[in-house]
Order: sequence, then C-alpha cells, then structure tokens
Amino acid sequence: MRRVLHVGPCNTPGGMAKVIEILSQNPPNGWVADTLDSHSTKGTIAKIKAWRKAKQFLWKNAHKYDIIHIHSAADWSYRRKLSLGKIGKKLGKQVVFHIHSGKFDKFAVGKGKIKFQLHRFKTVVLSNYWKEKLEPIIGEVSVVENPIDPNLQTEDIVDKKPKQILLLGRQDPVKGHSFAFDVVRIMTNDGWNLKATGTLHNEDGIEGLGWVTEEEKYSLLRESDVLIIPSQYEGQPLVMMEGLAAKCKVVASDKIPGLPNCVVSAEFNNTEDWVNKIKNSEEIDATKYVKDHGIKQVSQKWAELYNGLVS
Repeated sequence: MRRVLHVGPCNTPGGMAKVIEILSQNPPNGWVADTLDSHSTKGTIAKIKAWRKAKQFLWKNAHKYDIIHIHSAADWSYRRKLSLGKIGKKLGKQVVFHIHSGKFDKFAVGKGKIKFQLHRFKTVVLSNYWKEKLEPIIGEVSVVENPIDPNLQTEDIVDKKPKQILLLGRQDPVKGHSFAFDVVRIMTNDGWNLKATGTLHNEDGIEGLGWVTEEEKYSLLRESDVLIIPSQYEGQPLVMMEGLAAKCKVVASDKIPGLPNCVVSAEFNNTEDWVNKIKNSEEIDATKYVKDHGIKQVSQKWAELYNGLVS
C-alpha cells in the first residue's frame, strides 16, 4: 500500500480541515492516509509551536510516506506550508501543494518568488476558474474539486422548515455575518428567521448557535429552507456543496467565483438584492453537480494524480 500524509489545519474548525478529514478518511484505492496538524487557534505563539512541531515530524517521519500533501491558504499560511513542502522535497518525497484560498491570486500578484517556489511541487487548485486565474501567476496547476462528505445523509429529507435561513461558518468579517443579520431584520416581519453558526448573537428572528458538531450541522442543513453564503471571498465553499446535497436553496455572494448554475448569485453587500433573491428562491436541480463532487469521483481524481507522481 502507498502512503500519503495530509498536512494542514486538521483540528481547526472550517472548510479546509473538513476537506482534509474527508480525504484522509476516504483515500484512493491502494493508498492509506495519515494527517499532520500544522495549525493552532490559540494565538500566534501556539501557531508557531504547531508549525515547528510539524517540521520536526516531517524530518523524522517523511521517509514513511510516498506523498506529502500540503493544504494551504494564502498569506502566512502559504509561507508556513512552503517551508513544510521544502522539507518533503529535500527528503526526496513527492509533494502536492493544494491551494484552498479564495484570495491567493491577490496575494500572489507581484510576488515573483511564488512562481519559482511552487514549480517544484505538484500544485492543485479547486476549479477551472482558479486554474485560469492562477496559472499565469504561479505556473502549471492541476484541478481537483472539493468532495462532499459521504456522511451527510440526505435520504431522510422529507420536510424543510419554510422560511428558515441558515448561515454556516466562523464569525469573520469576510464571512458576512453582520450583513446577513441586516438582511434578515428586513425579513422577520414576513416570518423569515436565521440560524447562524460561529456566533452567539441572538435577537428576534436571529439565533446564534456558536460552534456546532458535524451532526448538528448536517441536521441544520437537512431542515433549512435556504442556505446563504454572503462571503467576500471563498475558494470553493464546502458548505455550498453540502447545502445542495441537502436540497437547500443556495444563495451566494457574486464575489465567489465559479458558482454553479444551481446556485443563485446575489450582489455582494446589496441588502435589497439579497432580500429579493432569498424570498424568491426556488430549488434548482443540483443532482449532477452533487454527483460530480461525490467522494467516489473526487477520490478517483486523486488516485490518478497520486499514481502519476509515484509511477
């Protein structure tokens, strides 16, 4: 059996950690997968310690693996992950550098060293949009889409709660919680309500749930009528795929590139447009999109990429 090591924010709430979890638990045929956490949410010092610990692990254990699979955002995440990728290459390993960030293009522009640094790895992006956007900046890339968690059960979806809106994600300005609250305040008189994770904010029509378990998240997806993604930027939001799989109507910011036809696009920070799009949203058949992002299809793409590197 071949072995792959996934390196990234394995124990940090968020989409990247979830992708690592799905891929490591569902490796391609003929492969086994381990994970290496390189991140901490407990402040800068803890983050540096986690990074150094990951470096030490690689120096001692990289020989056990055929491929080191690095998962990276932009900014300092990229710089830390780059050093981990270099260790893998120095030890003679094949390295996959997997870019998840929705702002990597803005980060990379004007930084000539990025193209020089990444050419030594097998660089992977999330969509054809990102391939077209990033190749002129960082060089050749391959495309492998994010997978939908096979543990998201959708067979028991019978009745949605009408006018229940769902917002999933950490409370970060780029995720749009405050804007979502403004939108829903306009809609509460018509019976609409919002359930939002990542926040404890509560008022009439708005319930902040804080961080929820995966089981709770999937329950919310199965019962909610509309999933909203008012983000300023995203690479390829996993919650969008989960919402479509759970038969939610999905309304997403037009700042998110490459939205599929089964998602309604609303103008970023335009309250009136969001209210209108949510109120008039209708379920669009997402069967093909969901199937294309199933773990079987995505795992097959990783099998081809991994096997091509080690053959």
